[in-house]
Amino acid sequence: MKVLLVTEYFPPKIFGGGEISAEILAESLAEKGIDVSVLTSYFEGSNEFQKKNKVNIYRLLKTGDSPDNLKENLRRVFVFNNSVRKEVIKLDGKENFDIIHCLNITSTTGVANAKLNKKLVATINSYAHLCPKANLFYKEKKICSGCGFFKFIECMSVSDYVGKQKITSFIKYNPIFLKLLYLEYLRKKNSLKNFNLFCRSKFISWFVKNNRIAKKRIGIEYPLYEPKKKIIKMKDIEKKTENTTTISYIGSLEKIKGVDLLLRAYAKIKEKLNSILIIVGEGSQKIYLENLARDLTIKDRVLFTGDIDYKYIPHIYDISSIIAFLPRWPEPFSRTLLEALYYGKPIIATKSGGNFDAVFEGKNGILVSTNVNEISEKLEKLIWYNKLRKKMGEESKKLFQKKFGKDKIIESIIDFYKKAEQ
Repeated sequence: MKVLLVTEYFPPKIFGGGEISAEILAESLAEKGIDVSVLTSYFEGSNEFQKKNKVNIYRLLKTGDSPDNLKENLRRVFVFNNSVRKEVIKLDGKENFDIIHCLNITSTTGVANAKLNKKLVATINSYAHLCPKANLFYKEKKICSGCGFFKFIECMSVSDYVGKQKITSFIKYNPIFLKLLYLEYLRKKNSLKNFNLFCRSKFISWFVKNNRIAKKRIGIEYPLYEPKKKIIKMKDIEKKTENTTTISYIGSLEKIKGVDLLLRAYAKIKEKLNSILIIVGEGSQKIYLENLARDLTIKDRVLFTGDIDYKYIPHIYDISSIIAFLPRWPEPFSRTLLEALYYGKPIIATKSGGNFDAVFEGKNGILVSTNVNEISEKLEKLIWYNKLRKKMGEESKKLFQKKFGKDKIIESIIDFYKKAEQ
């Protein structure tokens, strides 16, 4: 079996867990004897072709320098998919692949437009093709069940985010921008009809089926996680968290991620015992959150680390007693939860999106609403009861082994390839 994995970014170019999962998938498939190639973007200093761990890597695509910049995202709309179409046609003409798998849905339009008579597979790991606002967060108050143009306009008028990116009033009230955004959404959504779809969570699978988006096979593909064997310690953080109950958040600092909910809930706990909050990440709300911690008089109990090199992230899990993940929006499936399971940590998370796939109420964690009083009550319970945390942590480890082990996921992916429709 010859498989082409199409991904906009690929290590050493890393912007998040998607690139890490892509590399693990490519190398794991190669270990199973599958002929694997990766088509990804070229960046200055990279080679157009290299072979690494039995994987053929072609760096030929044109794209923006970063997915976190609005200007670059607009450039990607006009440049990237045309580049994908051209390079996929040329590379398939040379290699004759059996499967073409888009690992992130930015490339589905380009692959669909190539019009190749192949088995096409796409992993839906975000909402860009399911929602013109790319977050399924209607008016930034509740989970959206589906979209239409006028519903979209109404939603945008009271929203501050497209995806996880904060937008200006000029953009959200600009009729030309809104029309382009909606048309691009329709183009992406329609492209999915050409693909067998891997959904990142049961929630996404439900949405796809409920809105009749797919025409071919649908399956679940959880992200792959392969931890480093050696944990590299950060001595300054280790010293500050020594002999404490440590509650950690790892992610971007944006309103929809709910970090403010965590701070407010923690501040309401009267008897915090010997505990501390660690906030790992950067974002537009960082200064606001730091000021909020000061105003809530918990500044001395909150450690904002900023961005940390990924090689140190395992150490954050290692020293953590509790992992807090409280997004307001329906997060597709967070790598933070996957890593928390591997390291055997109890989790407190909101009842939304892919959180239900990794957190089971009362077993390996606690599921809550976005109500601060409820979060505070449940968080206090976890801080107080060490035996409960230990029991939940053990369940997290069992769940990872049972549901998210690399071999299990790879076997299910290969089986899906074999059964995929052309």
